[in-house]
Amino acid sequence: MTYDQRITGSKGSKVLGAAAHTSLGGYCFIVQEDTVVTVFEVGGVNSLAAYGLSTPLKAGAYISVPEQSTITAITLTSGSVIIYNG
Repeated sequence: MTYDQRITGSKGSKVLGAAAHTSLGGYCFIVQEDTVVTVFEVGGVNSLAAYGLSTPLKAGAYISVPEQSTITAITLTSGSVIIYNG
């Protein structure tokens, strides 16, 4: 994925609500409302604490992973996010 594709979100996005979401391939997400994340995996590895996502996220927060990495699973117990496909 080129930088231009990442900036424009040209590979699409989707809204994720409160539920468990697996088999993802995103490179970032934007929090749409105050949100609680209980599972966050990058490349299949539990990364919740490493990304500081153990506390509630405020609306507007932008969370991204390094180039060549992908968000593979996320569970939201409340709130929603828009995830951008990699």
